[in-house]
Amino acid sequence: MLIAQITDLHIGFDGPGPGDENTKRFKDVLAWIGSLIKQPDMIFLTGDLVESGEVRDYKTLKAIASTLNVPVYMGMGNHDRRAAYLSVFRDSPQENGFIQYAVEHDGLRFIMLDTLKEGRHGGGFCEGRANWMDKTLSEKPDMPTLIAMHHPPIETQIPWMTSDNDAPWVKRFRAVVDKHKNIIHIMSGHIHRPISQRFSHTSVSVSPATAPQVKFEIADMDLNTPDNRPLLVESRPGLCLHHWDGGHVTTHTVYAPEGKPIIRFDKDHAYIPKMTRDISEPR
Repeated sequence: MLIAQITDLHIGFDGPGPGDENTKRFKDVLAWIGSLIKQPDMIFLTGDLVESGEVRDYKTLKAIASTLNVPVYMGMGNHDRRAAYLSVFRDSPQENGFIQYAVEHDGLRFIMLDTLKEGRHGGGFCEGRANWMDKTLSEKPDMPTLIAMHHPPIETQIPWMTSDNDAPWVKRFRAVVDKHKNIIHIMSGHIHRPISQRFSHTSVSVSPATAPQVKFEIADMDLNTPDNRPLLVESRPGLCLHHWDGGHVTTHTVYAPEGKPIIRFDKDHAYIPKMTRDISEPR
């Protein structure tokens, strides 16, 4: 099974209309996905769907998503606003006002979590959401489950973007994860960089953004003393593809477009895949 994860779209950053660069970048990612021989079975959009929580931008997202031929599942990020989102995606599942739900596909379960705390940049995960997650995981304890969420529950060493391991929401989330050994992976976004880390008994991956990326820099930062360091940089849009083989999740980080082909699997180069797989063939 192949799962495409697209995150941090920030549609509408440049305002409404066709001039929005982040809308173009999202379409570039979808075009790259469309070029794959093996198509994803589903697409997860893990938050910061739009820049400012505007209804108009959710309408743009809906118009684009409606053209896709695979199921699309969406979650909330800190730039999103639930009321505006639900006014456009009226049939979106929710639980006690939070955009979180479980879906299943070919023996694999997915739980989308809502880590939005409106008015705050960092994550939020209250007792109510934690109790729902615990209850939902307990319903099928033997079914492998992948968690999707916007905010990664880890310290990433990016000083102006990271979560604190001692943050109440992180500790609350970890307490639930510790109880449920069927969680095979956690996919997240928010940091605008590819990152991976062990978490409890499982693993976390952070996908790069569709919008521009955060500059890599793990030096300490005095938030009261600007030091002229770059924060965001020009870059190609990125995404993650998660492959489930029935036993393991393999995460591939890619950027779109990848570039012009240099060698193709044609008659002149048919020996190359065999050579790399150590299958001898005379040239």
